[in-house]
Amino acid sequence: MKKYMPIRANRARMKKEFDAQSTIGRYGKTGLARIALTPEYNQVRDLVRGWMEEAGLKTRVDAVGNLFGRKQGGVKGLPVVMAGSHLDSQNPGGRFDGPAGVLTALEAVRRIAEVDALHDHPLEVVAFVGEESACGVVTFGSSILAGQLGAGEMKRAVHPPTGKSVWEAIRLSGGRPERFKSCKLSKKNLKAFLELHIEQGPILETAKVPIGIVDTVVGALRGDIFFEGQTAHSGGQPMLYRRDAAMAAAAFMVEIEAAVRRAPERHRMTLTFGMMSAQPGWYSIVPGGAKISFDLRSKSDAASRAMLGRIKKTLLRIEKKRGVKGRVKLSVKYAACPASMGIRRALKRAAGETEHSSLTLSSGGIHDACRIAALCPIGMVFVPSVKGLSHTPEEFTKFSDIVAGAEVMASAILGLADRRVRA
Repeated sequence: MKKYMPIRANRARMKKEFDAQSTIGRYGKTGLARIALTPEYNQVRDLVRGWMEEAGLKTRVDAVGNLFGRKQGGVKGLPVVMAGSHLDSQNPGGRFDGPAGVLTALEAVRRIAEVDALHDHPLEVVAFVGEESACGVVTFGSSILAGQLGAGEMKRAVHPPTGKSVWEAIRLSGGRPERFKSCKLSKKNLKAFLELHIEQGPILETAKVPIGIVDTVVGALRGDIFFEGQTAHSGGQPMLYRRDAAMAAAAFMVEIEAAVRRAPERHRMTLTFGMMSAQPGWYSIVPGGAKISFDLRSKSDAASRAMLGRIKKTLLRIEKKRGVKGRVKLSVKYAACPASMGIRRALKRAAGETEHSSLTLSSGGIHDACRIAALCPIGMVFVPSVKGLSHTPEEFTKFSDIVAGAEVMASAILGLADRRVRA
């Protein structure tokens, strides 16, 4: 393997670019409301495309809006080493989630070019379109590239800013949705994919470590649970005779949350009931219906399946105890996504070469890397999130940590671009 001096990022340039992208779709003083397939999104994508071209990268935007910037390698015909993330935000969200990954990838490849470091494989920076759910489809652009999203799904999904289908929103934003199959990438053309992301949790900040090397991105089960009881007068119906759907839902949530808290730490299991409603929804009426959403995540798909079984058994028990009927409807099922050992080794070596301390951790969030894992080995770098906050305008990462991440990315990308190194 070729040996190079550690590649240092241009901090001033990175800060200027980060601040510039943060003004497009700004929400309040520190946040972003920059949803994919909108004029604001196209504006930031064009801005980043200009920076790619200034860096000497050959750029293209595919039919659905994914942006690529390519630097050729020294050996023809080899698959690409790709790095990047997304430029869209939640509505509202923060200015670090996504853009930090795109700009560090750009800086890494740009600095490799500026120091004239030789590499066999071509390098490619990508800005995926529509990673966030605010677009209407989670990990939209990367799912298209992996061939995991079809026309029917795009036509059924609603794009919130326009109220139209995602299919039509692509067209309105200048894309060609009818050509979405042309966007699919081939496995033979990809060697490895790396994504830098803010941690979205407190582990790195607590440990005072700037670099996290991800071992696994958790899987997710997501859906809704419905409870059917009997409406009644709030004053007229004694407590003993009630079939209160809302209280059944509350009892269910407390019991399952306690079970998840008892799950072994190695499973990294989390549970969120993010939406709750009671019907008909009035002070003086005992709720005859209730609906709760759930988001269950774990490193272990087997543990997730076991907890789903427990959810169903608990639901049956609460049905009998409270005189209600319950129903589980799954809407999302993502398998856990392990990072490649070869890329993890490359990242560990890169952290050592650039003198940035690191630790290994898991990702509780789902990322574009999970979709690209269907095509090639993947790896992820985390940088600290202050107070663990993300998906909020208060999201913050120290810029020194972003710079450290860019330097680790540059070293790892260069190492993986050696044809003798396995991903």
